Amino acid sequence: MKYREKLLELIFDDDENAMMEWITAQPIIDQPDIFRALKELSEEAAAENGDDVNEMVKGFDTFDEKINLYEEAVLDEKLAEATYVMALEEQEKAMQEMDKTTIGIREYVMDCVVNNEENADAMRELAEKIMQLEKDSGTYDAKNWIRIL
Repeated sequence: MKYREKLLELIFDDDENAMMEWITAQPIIDQPDIFRALKELSEEAAAENGDDVNEMVKGFDTFDEKINLYEEAVLDEKLAEATYVMALEEQEKAMQEMDKTTIGIREYVMDCVVNNEENADAMRELAEKIMQLEKDSGTYDAKNWIRIL
């Protein structure tokens, strides 16, 4: 049992809070296993003394169920964290694509104006609208439009 020695050390520690402090300091994903190990140690100790641990500790008979519920909650939390990280990564990817597209559109508009294409007047008007939109949103940078300013 992975936690046996540490739990035995803490059981016999004079500090009443030491065990809970140690358990809460462990990674949350490990805590259900620690509680299972503690339950097993308690059952062993009671058996050695000829006692029934269920009678000694109120609610001990439902301890497995409580550990399982706790473990499910921990796993749900870990899944939620992983899902959140994946969503953030997807959002970042989408933002990068939007930035790339925005730069491409800006370059196309400026190329049309600079090369005096057929649609140069329309593109100049579009450029003014885009620049105003950027100013309104606080993203305007004159350096981006230097070729037509």
